[in-house]
Order: sequence, then structure tokens, then C-alpha cells
Amino acid sequence: MNITVKFRLVILLLLAIASTPIGAQGPDLETLGRPGPYQVAWFTQLPPRDEFSAATLYFPANKGLDFGGVVIAPGFLEQQENISWWGNHLASHGFAVLTLDTNELRDDPALRAEALMAGVALLRGENTRQGSGLRGKILGDRMAVMGHSMGGGGTLLAANAHSAELKAAIPFTSWLPDADFSAVTVPTLVIAGEIDRIAPVADHAWPHYQSLNAAQPRMYLEIGGGNHFIANSETDNARLQPNVDVHDLLGGVAVAWLKLFLDGEEEHRALLFGGLPNDIQGRLSRFEASE
Repeated sequence: MNITVKFRLVILLLLAIASTPIGAQGPDLETLGRPGPYQVAWFTQLPPRDEFSAATLYFPANKGLDFGGVVIAPGFLEQQENISWWGNHLASHGFAVLTLDTNELRDDPALRAEALMAGVALLRGENTRQGSGLRGKILGDRMAVMGHSMGGGGTLLAANAHSAELKAAIPFTSWLPDADFSAVTVPTLVIAGEIDRIAPVADHAWPHYQSLNAAQPRMYLEIGGGNHFIANSETDNARLQPNVDVHDLLGGVAVAWLKLFLDGEEEHRALLFGGLPNDIQGRLSRFEASE
């Protein structure tokens, strides 16, 4: 190697060092709990599916390629507006997110599980559909399901029956009594509220978590003083009283979960399994995690 080439390499190395911010760090849950770096766009003109009545597809408008996909189902008597903040938050962090309206507001968890898997199929179809704004951008092998209450029960049922088609599951304040989810083989984050009166944790979220296969990554995150609507959007319906003050915590942990298990970004593993910061632990009434 001649002197000129060596000199150029040294200059390039110095420039790279100079352009690296002093004290730059990896991801943290506080940052992941805030809106992400991508601009969010959405559309509702989607191919119809028999399993659900309507849907909205949120996506990161200024991310060129390679979106993992997330499908989210609302709870009993709920519609998309009750889970819309998840669509915006997750899309701002780089995911394609489909929120659903069930065919009937009273659809049971089994029907919601079918709707979720139909949503997964729709997302995969958008990657190849002529005229889709996301054609060629969605990674069909990176899919996750989420849901609230009966939608959370549907999330677990979908993962129980279709783990081979999924990479992760996140039920929040899930409702489904006397259920066994030992067939789930995808990493599952169970979000619960300590004072949930509709789906008490002793009868729903906690036994749901305990029934999961311990050989798979799993996490139980119970918000101290949290009700049934801790992970829901704020709406004009005062009855729901969502704990929007914990959205930063729930959003941060959920993004880290999806970044790790959907996108395979290992730098997020320590955030989840390396011991939660004291300020976060102070907001929890119960926490358990295993890899």
C-alpha cells in the first residue's frame, strides 16, 4: 500500500471518528416510548376480508423498504379508535401496522383470532398487490399480532394455533377464562393492569402468562394501579378512562419487543432482559421475564 492510499485511509478514519457524537448510546426505553424517527402515513382503501369489517394501515412514510408487520384487534364493544395510538406509535418506529374493526362488536376471542390472522394475510398481500403503496416493502416473514381484552385473548389464540406464521405476540389486558397457551412458540409480552375489574389479572393475564411455554421468551408487565384500559387510546368515552400516562412505558417496551423479535435487532435485548431501570420498576405491581 503506497503512502497516498495510507494517508487517505487515515483521513477517512479521522472523519468517521469526528462525526460520531460524543457519548452516543444505543436505544433506551424512554426514547422508544416517545414518537419514533419516521413520519406516519395511513390509508383505509384495502382489499375486503370476510373476517373483519374494516381496517387502517399505518406505515412509516419516509422509510423506504423492509417493514415488519403488526396486526392489532380491539376489545369487546370497541373499534379501531380505541387502539389507534398503537398504529401511530409503532409506525413511527418503522413498522407497518394494521388496526381492525371486527365484524360485530361482540365477536368472541376465537373470531378475533381469525380476524388477526386474516390481517396478517392482508399485510403479506400488500407486499405484492398491484397498486399498493407498500408493494415490495413489507417483509412477509416478520409478522406479529396484538390485541386488547377479547382482542388480547384472540392474540393468544392466534399465536397458539399459528406460531409458525408469526414472530411475536403482545396481548394487553387480555380476557379469556380457563385458557391454556402452552402451544405458543413465539416470544410473548403480556401487558396487564393491577386493578383490572373487567379481566382480573388473577383469572386472565397472569394465568395466561403462566401457561406459556417457559422455553420461549416471555414477559409479564403489570402496571401498578392500572385498569383494563391502560393500553387504549384516549377517546370521548369517559367510561373507558385509559391510563394514557403509562403509554410511554408500554410503548417503549412494546417497541423494544418488536425490534428484537420481529426485526432481529439484538441491541434491544438488554433493555428487556438486562434488568429494568428503577424508575420503571417503581411503576409496576408485578414483573416477570425469561428468555
